[in-house]
Formats: sequence, C-alpha cells, structure tokens
Amino acid sequence: MAMQRCEFCTAAPLQEVAVSRWVSDPDDRERLTLWFCGKHLQRVKKAGTKGFEHKGLHYKVGFW
Repeated sequence: MAMQRCEFCTAAPLQEVAVSRWVSDPDDRERLTLWFCGKHLQRVKKAGTKGFEHKGLHYKVGFW
C-alpha cells in the first residue's frame, strides 16, 4: 500500500475532504476528494467562499 500524504506538503494526512477546485472562473469548478494535513485543512476551511489559493488553483471545501 502506498503511503498517503497531504495534497500541499509532505506531512501525513489528517482527513480526506470533498473540495471544489478552479483556476480563475468559480463557475468552472472541478469536484474531487483530496487528503489534507491538519494545517492545510484548517487553511482551506478558513478561506470560505473565495477559496484557498495554492499554485494558481483555488480550493473550497464542499462540492457546491
């Protein structure tokens, strides 16, 4: 079995989360599930509707 890691860093993941991901147009979202460590999970949740930006992509918890 492969070792899991956080989507944004090399830390061990805390939780798998359903997220929306988009580049610049929030209406053109990709819906997927990603693993996040505690630090990045908190940042993505805190970003709210504007999304957490990481390397040109925005992430928001939830598919809606």
